[in-house]
Amino acid sequence: MPWQARALDGMLAHDAGKLAHREAVISCARQQGKSVMLTALAGFWATEAAAMWRRPQQVLLVANLKRRAMGVFRQLARALEDRVECKIRWQNGDETITFPDGSTITVGVAGADQHGGSFDLILVDELWDIKPSVLFDAFRPSQIARPMPLLAMFSTAGDQSSTTMIKLREQSLAAIDRGQPTGLYWCEWSPPPGDIDPSDRTWWPWANPALGITVTMEALELAYATPDRMAFLRAHLNMWVSAAQAWLPLGRWEANRADVELPRGGWLALENSLDEARFVGVRAGVVDGKVVTDVAFMVETEAEVWPLVVEAMHDPQLQLSVPPNLEPHLPPDLRRRSIISGYRELKPMTPLVRMMILEGRVQHRGNVAMAEHVSRSVAVKLPDGAPLSTQKSPGPIEIARAMVIAVANASKPTRSNKAAFASAG
Repeated sequence: MPWQARALDGMLAHDAGKLAHREAVISCARQQGKSVMLTALAGFWATEAAAMWRRPQQVLLVANLKRRAMGVFRQLARALEDRVECKIRWQNGDETITFPDGSTITVGVAGADQHGGSFDLILVDELWDIKPSVLFDAFRPSQIARPMPLLAMFSTAGDQSSTTMIKLREQSLAAIDRGQPTGLYWCEWSPPPGDIDPSDRTWWPWANPALGITVTMEALELAYATPDRMAFLRAHLNMWVSAAQAWLPLGRWEANRADVELPRGGWLALENSLDEARFVGVRAGVVDGKVVTDVAFMVETEAEVWPLVVEAMHDPQLQLSVPPNLEPHLPPDLRRRSIISGYRELKPMTPLVRMMILEGRVQHRGNVAMAEHVSRSVAVKLPDGAPLSTQKSPGPIEIARAMVIAVANASKPTRSNKAAFASAG
């Protein structure tokens, strides 16, 4: 199908035979043909690609469940045995397709014991259910010595527990916002980021590229009619499951998008993810009576944070908010223009900023990652406020938390430099 060809074209992009990407993720709704594409890629890689590169290729098929990987293996074995010379081994735990040049296709399961081996192509099905230790500690190292490897991953959207896919997706969204190509090719079919109404049929084709070919609107209507609406959002709209108690109404954040430049001065707020795998900086400043906010940076280590902060603080009017865990490393010459903001400060700030957003007094520049974090954020009501909760929200929200702090501080009234006079009549 056209969508499969487009995904494979991007995944296998090359310059004179050298692949542009070492990793790729293809994400769309269920039943679109991901397994067919995965099967075709495995067969091509072990036959035509091996001949083109003139060296045997080692291919590994894995999934969250062994039976799922075996389903792909069986389809592939049936397709190959009548077309090319190969030997198929069906022994349980040692399923292998071997070709005359030494190329092989083997089956594995994405478990903690999947270590060892060296593979040119690893095909991972249902990435949303794969643990970080498997992907980052087992699969990636097994390709380090291969001359032109590809780690190809396929999946539908996950939930809060899908930490592996969330991490890769956050990295990809940050790269897209920066306009900087990376070694990871991310190809996703889903509604636009932000708050959309899932009952609006306009959005359904966005996640279903096979609609009208193998998937029908009637079938989607039946799926939508089931009681489990969250399952429909994830499986058929490829949307990351958001909680019903999200802090903003549908469509509110997107409605505040504006093509306006950030002013000099204002505030820069720092935050980090719970696992300290991402560190973000969010700017906010006032333009024509409204607070404009945008992501200043998103990096993976604290060491990358401080040079970016120091560079931004060359603006003498810019002020800085730092979370308590980063305060010990705050450069001494920045302390005069800095404050410490943590969970305690978020309690009163979150309702205030929510009110400002609803009244249209907060504008943003359309950053994709910010829209994702804001739309999935959940606020918890406490006696002294209603902070955004990382535990209740279905995914990372550090950008949203930093945005709240930056906007709240930027919106504070400033003292006028003009003298006040009074006269008696």
